[in-house]
Amino acid sequence: MVTNKARWINGSVVVAAVCATWPWTAGAFDAGKMEDFKTTNVCKYCDLTDAPLGGRDMRGADFQNANLSGAVLSKANLSERPMEKRTLVTNFEDANLRRADFSGANLHMANFTNSYLRETNLSGADLGEAVLINANLKGAVLAGANLKGAKTDGAKWDEVKFCKTTMPDGTVNDSGC
Repeated sequence: MVTNKARWINGSVVVAAVCATWPWTAGAFDAGKMEDFKTTNVCKYCDLTDAPLGGRDMRGADFQNANLSGAVLSKANLSERPMEKRTLVTNFEDANLRRADFSGANLHMANFTNSYLRETNLSGADLGEAVLINANLKGAVLAGANLKGAKTDGAKWDEVKFCKTTMPDGTVNDSGC
């Protein structure tokens, strides 16, 4: 079993490398789907569970009905997602989405259960009927976002920036304008 451990040898830190192909061999995602996604920017119905996608430019990516549970998408740019009136049920459960850019994204019915959405840009995003149960949204920007019908039990809303935000009950929150 290969591990990531730091060891002190003669006063120096030596880090055991996972392997030369990491992160493509780690996690439960389908490497073939990952390669297809990298060239087409389309990942409909694909499984990218635990995929390392942090820092990537994925503007316009299509994740319709994809499973990205546990994926690391921190600092990824996912803005300008297709805004068609279709139902997106993308699974971002347990995903690390810190500082990701979802501005203007169609995330209708997406699952963000237990996701880390700290400082994420969700301005203008359609999160109608999305599941945000136990999501950490501390410092997120939700200006102009639609949360109507979203399930938000246990979500952390500290320091969230609301302005013209449609809340789950249909009211508009202008507290941060």
